[in-house]
Amino acid sequence: MTTVLEWTGKAAAFALGRRLVDGAEAEPRRGGVGREPSPSLGDGNSGREGRLGAGKGTLEGDGRLGDGRPHLRDADGTAHVPDPHENLLVVGDNLPALTALLATHRRKVKVVYIDPPYNTGNAHTYKDHGHDHASWLSFMTPRLLLARELMREDGVLFLHLDDKESAWAQLLGHEIFGEDNSLGTLIHQRAKGGGNARSFVRGHDYVHVWARNASQVGPFLTEKKSPAKLEIIDGRRMLVETDVLRAGFGRYARGSERRLMYEDIVAVKGEGKLAEVDAKLASGEYILRPWGAEGKHAVVRVTPAEKASSKLYSIIKALGGQNDLEPLGLAGVFSYPKPVELVKALVASQTFFDPDAIVLDFFAGSGTTAQAVMAANERDQGSRSFVLVQTPEPLRSKNAKAVVVGGGVERTGGAGANGQAAEGAGGTGGAGAAGAGGTDGAGTAGDADFPTISELTAERIRRAADAHSPGLTFTQLEVVETIGGDVTAEYRPAAPSD
Repeated sequence: MTTVLEWTGKAAAFALGRRLVDGAEAEPRRGGVGREPSPSLGDGNSGREGRLGAGKGTLEGDGRLGDGRPHLRDADGTAHVPDPHENLLVVGDNLPALTALLATHRRKVKVVYIDPPYNTGNAHTYKDHGHDHASWLSFMTPRLLLARELMREDGVLFLHLDDKESAWAQLLGHEIFGEDNSLGTLIHQRAKGGGNARSFVRGHDYVHVWARNASQVGPFLTEKKSPAKLEIIDGRRMLVETDVLRAGFGRYARGSERRLMYEDIVAVKGEGKLAEVDAKLASGEYILRPWGAEGKHAVVRVTPAEKASSKLYSIIKALGGQNDLEPLGLAGVFSYPKPVELVKALVASQTFFDPDAIVLDFFAGSGTTAQAVMAANERDQGSRSFVLVQTPEPLRSKNAKAVVVGGGVERTGGAGANGQAAEGAGGTGGAGAAGAGGTDGAGTAGDADFPTISELTAERIRRAADAHSPGLTFTQLEVVETIGGDVTAEYRPAAPSD
């Protein structure tokens, strides 16, 4: 039996999402579902730093999207139609941003990873004016409908959150994607310790996984580890397995040799098996290695390390996202960044043999997903691309430090000169944030104004590219709504209230 969620504002939320997907003109809201606007919900940065917010997020306000299709533009105001494989940072509300991306990315995204507001009731970057399940569900519904439309037929969405909205999110995902397209739930072990917890130590989050079409999705893969071992062969990291060919299966007596030597293949397995092994020797999949005192040879399978895979385990241990920021000179700037290793594992699990895939994160926060995509590409020399969306909200974490950002006002960022942080002087990156004072040599600044979250995102991409992917470029764009070709509104949520 399928359980269907019901909440006040559901009809309006689904109607909005379907209208945006279909591209139909919005009807004036005079009655019917328009009588139940959901509480205001603005999007934000990832995880606990991104909270339910004020500003543009009401369904009543979001309905204006139907009056004119949003589009993307460069910093100089020129409309920009991105290439689907262009690395993008889209600055603005993610609802119009996702709508604008339909023009170029519909059915092209392989992986969606999102870490949306957790609806915890805490006020950080955003004040929580709703803090109820209905508000959160109405906020997420049109965004998930748009994400589904952007996904490839074999696309997968990872929805990362804690237990506050986990059950509600799971039922909402079943309704949007279909319960048959639910691929299960992964556990992210994010912490240890916590001895002061009132009841028990909460050291994990949930990652719910859905497919657009589960029948088209392959296995979730990760790098293969023991019992095989890695060796450098002809200058290349190779996974070496020395016991792929055995004389038999089952228990072996201690000290007995279980491997079937090449010279004994015919006697034990016959001519057919010898021909099969010889073919793999010719292709380079197998090699022969001297083994034992009798002058015989073991049949050894060698696999390039980046292609050696095993099934992903459902519990992923990845601690300390702050540790990923320290080498970039951004330590302490962002309170709860997700670990690169976690997002890399999720991205790689569905792009292991798809190195040109597009990865979308529309709650980008500090930009962990961009760095994770770079790390995945570094592993196998792939060319995966990322599309991030983040609002230009002030970074107001009490734990945050200011950061001097590089790249001037140029919206096409990259490694090299444009991606270096200014040293010894304040600088700006993108629009709105000012740096002041000198740096400490690691890229952080003293008592400067905090940058916006989106500026931090851009700066992290630049610095991560310098470290992991020299030469990588990304294009920074803004979201604009148009009516009849005239700019009528930019999707910049109002500043959070105190």
